Amino acid sequence: MMFALNEDIIISDTNGENQTDACVFECTADSFMYRVNNKLTDFHYRFHKARPLRIRTRRGFRLLTDKKYKIDSYTLGFLKIPDEITNKDPYKDYTDFEDYTW
Repeated sequence: MMFALNEDIIISDTNGENQTDACVFECTADSFMYRVNNKLTDFHYRFHKARPLRIRTRRGFRLLTDKKYKIDSYTLGFLKIPDEITNKDPYKDYTDFEDYTW
């Protein structure tokens, strides 16, 4: 997990034309099938616009399209990957970020 600040994505049709800035949809197990199967969702490419799905994986995440468009570039801005929080000492202060960060 990381503390994400922003993300920028550019999509285009399968020929690499009609580049467009887009937003990503954070997809969960609950919304995945609805987004993929419902042709009216913004996941599907229409009029040079779409929102790719972001699926979390064990190693990070994956971006999915409906194969009628492609992702030309994706940029993720983040603070840092935080240290793991464990239950070894539950009363220890979490010092990965300074107080002013919160």
